[in-house]
Amino acid sequence: MIENIRKYKGLIIVAIALVAVALVVGMQDDSFRNAASGSPVIKIAGRTYDDKEFHSLGSGSLQLATSLAQGGDFGLYQFVMSLSTGATSKDNAAEKFFVNRILLRRAKQEFGIFPDENEVSDYIRAMRAFSNPEGEFVEENYRNFIEKGIGRLGMTEKDLRELVTDVLVSKKLNSIIGSGLGVSRDIAAQNLALDSQQIAGSVARLDIAAFEADINPTDEEIKEYWETLQDAFTTEPLRKFTYLIGTPDMPEEPKAEEHKETIADAAASDEQKQKKAAEKAAAETKRAAEHAEARRKKQIELDSMVDDFSYELEENEGNGFEELAAENKWEVVTTELFAQSTPPKDLDVDLRASSRGGKAVDELFRIEITSDPVSKISQPIAIGENQWLMARLDGEEDSRIKTFEEARDEARVQYIKEKAEEALKAAAEKARDEIKAALAAGKSFADAAKDAGIAETKDVSKVTSTYRPDPIDEPATLFQNGRDTDPGTLADLIIEPKRAFVFYVEKREVIKQADVATRIDSALTSGANQNELIAFTGWITGQAEAAKVEQLYRK
Repeated sequence: MIENIRKYKGLIIVAIALVAVALVVGMQDDSFRNAASGSPVIKIAGRTYDDKEFHSLGSGSLQLATSLAQGGDFGLYQFVMSLSTGATSKDNAAEKFFVNRILLRRAKQEFGIFPDENEVSDYIRAMRAFSNPEGEFVEENYRNFIEKGIGRLGMTEKDLRELVTDVLVSKKLNSIIGSGLGVSRDIAAQNLALDSQQIAGSVARLDIAAFEADINPTDEEIKEYWETLQDAFTTEPLRKFTYLIGTPDMPEEPKAEEHKETIADAAASDEQKQKKAAEKAAAETKRAAEHAEARRKKQIELDSMVDDFSYELEENEGNGFEELAAENKWEVVTTELFAQSTPPKDLDVDLRASSRGGKAVDELFRIEITSDPVSKISQPIAIGENQWLMARLDGEEDSRIKTFEEARDEARVQYIKEKAEEALKAAAEKARDEIKAALAAGKSFADAAKDAGIAETKDVSKVTSTYRPDPIDEPATLFQNGRDTDPGTLADLIIEPKRAFVFYVEKREVIKQADVATRIDSALTSGANQNELIAFTGWITGQAEAAKVEQLYRK
């Protein structure tokens, strides 16, 4: 088992990174968007699965799991993370998820792991996505999700319960496969003690600017450098779109009624004045409510129009964009080819209510053209305060290698950067060796650094695991570099993109903690869980390799 953990450690790290991106970006599998034909798409361990099964257990379930995990359910996040292991990009993460879920179901039979309906219901009732801020299950939240939210993924309540069943199977299988891979209490205690240290010492800094100033390459040197890595200097992909922006025809803001005080008003009693003020406030509140309701109706009207527009385009296989837009009196604009970094002003706008953030242009450059003509049409994109953007991809120009003339300035900057980094590292290593020798001869760190050509040093104290280094003259990894360094010696050289540091550790002392036993227990639990996950991920990756997966839809 340990060999498997080592073997698949790199794959596990890739999978974690990919799934993290998937949760932020909101993965969608457009290639199976209209999958309902029952066509064979993949073969696993000799059995063929069709596109309906792929959507139910793969792409659709992955979207369902990731959307629920965003609510804060770590168990679902861990499930997605481990079953997406082996993915090399977001494009085949759904495939990996499907394959590994099929293998998980085979293991369920082999190991005899069968969660009952009560366990499934209890897990669902504990999910944060269906809970109030106090952590209590809210039936209405759950029902709304089942009746209104899950359908857009082509899923049902049965699919959700099956997903939770497999999550519970995965948790049990994790503990079985990872049993015996706990963490030593002594090692956990030692690590806790190291993390509870307070470090004092001094740092000497070298900046890259001085080395950059000394590098002035000729055109011949730059060209020779460019010729060795031309692929690194490419143009940006370009795209051309036809788009429209739908804006609701909102009613004007109501104007407050002007009222000049009359003699009768001035002569009124306090009670009469209070009554009249209350009537005025009530009238203002009513006007505001009516205005808000009118705005809401206009927004709903636009939302419905955009939804109908999108549906009709899909029904027409992407044809009639301009004609349908004209029927709704929407202006249509066609761009020239442009790069994602230099979009037209209309497309350089923030997304509205998006968990991933970004700009409208980012969504347009995510469009991937397939054999389906509808794939060139974007989904409705929420922008601004209340607008919708829809676009059609009309053309694109792939990235290409730049000519030397195009790449000269960029190559010069890169050349100087690399040569300066090499010079900085060499100078830092030389200074470190000289300082080390001077310290051994009895000199102070400040004097040793000065003799090595570093005029300024800085003393640091009370450096702990929570210490925030000064970004101006301290390395970001100050504590980590001093954590295991013997007092009276130099830490490993610290190289940053534009700076290098020599760090002298004068002393280290452990700060006693009142809750040591509790913290050790927590570290043991966390370490055991991590080892179980690594063991399970290594095991299921091996199972996938042995299953000889065959992608039928690529043939």
